[in-house]
Amino acid sequence: MRKYYSGITLFKLAGCLVVLLAHTMLIRYMNDFSNQQFKFLTPMLGTVVPCFYVISGFLAYNGWKHAANARQYVLKYIARLSLLYGLFCILFTVEHIIPELIRSGPTLSNIALQARILIIAVVLNGPLVQLWFIPPLLFSMAACYWLVYERRALRLAVILAIAGFLLTLFVCGSFIPMTNAIFDGFTSNDSSIFSYAKLFIYRYLGFGLTFVLAGILIAKYEEKFCQWRAWRFLIGTVVLTAAELLILLNYAEWSNDYKLALSILPGTLLLFYGIIHIKWKAVQTYHTFINLFSIVTFVGHIPFMRINLLLLDWDIASMNVSQDIVYLTLSLLECLTLTMILYKRKRRVTLQA
Repeated sequence: MRKYYSGITLFKLAGCLVVLLAHTMLIRYMNDFSNQQFKFLTPMLGTVVPCFYVISGFLAYNGWKHAANARQYVLKYIARLSLLYGLFCILFTVEHIIPELIRSGPTLSNIALQARILIIAVVLNGPLVQLWFIPPLLFSMAACYWLVYERRALRLAVILAIAGFLLTLFVCGSFIPMTNAIFDGFTSNDSSIFSYAKLFIYRYLGFGLTFVLAGILIAKYEEKFCQWRAWRFLIGTVVLTAAELLILLNYAEWSNDYKLALSILPGTLLLFYGIIHIKWKAVQTYHTFINLFSIVTFVGHIPFMRINLLLLDWDIASMNVSQDIVYLTLSLLECLTLTMILYKRKRRVTLQA
């Protein structure tokens, strides 16, 4: 029998709310900071996305460990997620690609341009801004399953993940000052290709592979992980984060190239340590509703935000604090309403069955 983790359910709820808050107002406010140097805190404290990857790897390992057919379990997992992602890719094509082909004509150059836009959207950026994390998740899940379960090459998987994480730190992370001279040469030759390569490395290797494998390792050695001395690990994480921040503040200048921090790894592991130690029986009672609300909010908040801007006739660039609060509240209530509709329909179908 699989163990239930109430902390994971609560984290999904908190995580989707943080994402909603970030996309409605928080990111814009952070961009208005007078002291840009303090943005170095962003990659250090941004543990929500990597923790989602850890949870995905953790739950996937427990899933295929208890499944009658591990390969079939993983293939079904990948297929279901790919189907959902594919539907949004089709909507993206209908909304953006096809109109441009009609407007500018099906010339060879325009077809090539639209194909490039579609590939970048599907592989790197996502058809919606919050869905970029799905392709790295699918890639990492397939790679980790193949290496850890099929090939029994756990050590190789760990080596590849560490190498990917370190590469990301040098390319678009805290180690950028050490490699600026080298990579400035590449960017001057072909900035667009290099920027896409950096984005791929950051999302697929720095985030996806590293943290999905971390979740799998935690699941594999869960008992030992739960016996960690958390206070010592907390002190070490705080010291590392503070040291990293001080070094970057004194020896680097903030730019949007800084996307990954060294301290995000222990910080995320510490956060997950706290998550799996949360015990709250009431959460399991409302698990279905909370889980559904988390999915609806995460997937649906961007479409609701766009609809609200159209209905209210507001410009995101000129909104004040009160408008931001209305914008956030309205989007949240719409997600809650849709969740209640879907939940009641699901219960009705269950009762009829």
